Parts: sequence; C-alpha cells; structure tokens
Amino acid sequence: MPNALGQNYLSDYVAELQALGFDAFQPADLETYVNRGYMYVARKSQWYWEQTSDPFHIDPGAAYVPLWPLTSGELPYFRSLDKVYITTAQYAGKLEPLSDDDFTDQWLSQDLTQVAARGTPSWYMVWNQLLYILPPPSVPMDFIAHYTRRIAPMTHTTPGTTDVPITPPHLDEAILLAAKVRCHTRAQELSLAATANAELMDVFDDMADDDTEIMDEQLDRVSPDDTWL
Repeated sequence: MPNALGQNYLSDYVAELQALGFDAFQPADLETYVNRGYMYVARKSQWYWEQTSDPFHIDPGAAYVPLWPLTSGELPYFRSLDKVYITTAQYAGKLEPLSDDDFTDQWLSQDLTQVAARGTPSWYMVWNQLLYILPPPSVPMDFIAHYTRRIAPMTHTTPGTTDVPITPPHLDEAILLAAKVRCHTRAQELSLAATANAELMDVFDDMADDDTEIMDEQLDRVSPDDTWL
C-alpha cells in the first residue's frame, strides 16, 4: 500500500506486476525489473525531483566533508553540485566555485589543518570525492549545499524511505510500464513489450512538458541579439 504521500513501495510495484500476470516470476526477479525500469525512467533526463539540498557543518581544522560512500557521505547519493551557501548568521553568503588550476596551484599542496590557512570561506571545490570549503573556516560554521542526487535502487525492506522511489507519485505509471517492458521481453512476448514501450514513450512526452513548465515565468537563458539596431 502506498505511503501517506501516495508513493509506491517496491513491494507495491511487485504486487502490481503479479496482478498483471507475471506471478510465475520470482519476487526477487520482479524487484530487479522494477529497479531497472526505475533507473531507465530516471536516466531519460535530469528532472527537478533529482534536485535536493542538505546542510552540513565544518569545525576549525577541517577543510572538507566526504561525498563518499554515497549512502553515508554528507550529501547522500551526490552526483553534481549546484550551489553552496554559508548559513551561519554573521557569515551568511554564497560561495564561488574554484577552477581546477586555482585549487591545485594554491590550495592542494597546503596543510589546510594549520591555523594560518584558516579564514572566512569564499570558495568551494569538489575534488577526489571530497567537498572542499576554502579557506577552511576559522570558527565553527554551518553550510547548505544544493545538488543533484543519484538514483539509488529500491530495496525490499520493511516499508520505509529506502524502498520508495524519489520520483513523484505521478511517475509510478512510467516505472511500472518500464518494468512491464522488461518482463514481457524476458517472457519473449515481444509484441506486448512493444505496446508497453509505446505507452511509456507517451508518458515520457508528458514528463518533458511538466519539467519545462515548472518555472513558467523564468527569464530567458539567452539575450536577444540587438547589435544590428
């Protein structure tokens, strides 16, 4: 049964596939096909629901937070970084990204644990699965990172956050259709697989429309060429 937000658990997808006639498959196999369908839906584009934010803290003497392992880093399932802000009141502000050359030439060779290296952070850098905050803070500071996360396979556990997709409930149909394609293909029901895939393509078209209309009043990303006036 879906949770309070209407999200299906992994077991709900498996039960739906069994009700659709795939009850001869082992539940573990159906879980695999659901997760493959889930990953396929997620790979079609970078959707707004992959964007998230998390706070983190750095004490004096530290210069970075780990991004790996994915499940236990400061930013779980981190894929790419968008923005980083200091949220400590008297220092609040946006940090700027460092270039590779500036980081390797000016910072990487330093002992960043030394008091002389500390200051008020102005920059950040992702390097070797670590998020560096530079210069390292001279006082305890809080930050928030806005980032894009990776999609993690759902796991079969007692219903909880680990076996609920990060996609919104209206994409449950896409996940189920993608799983159906894989189940029909395994059963050598290629015409039924093609029909399910065609239905999935229609859902993808709707997904693209939804994503482009999230910020209808957003400014154009390019400036008009009026140099000829």
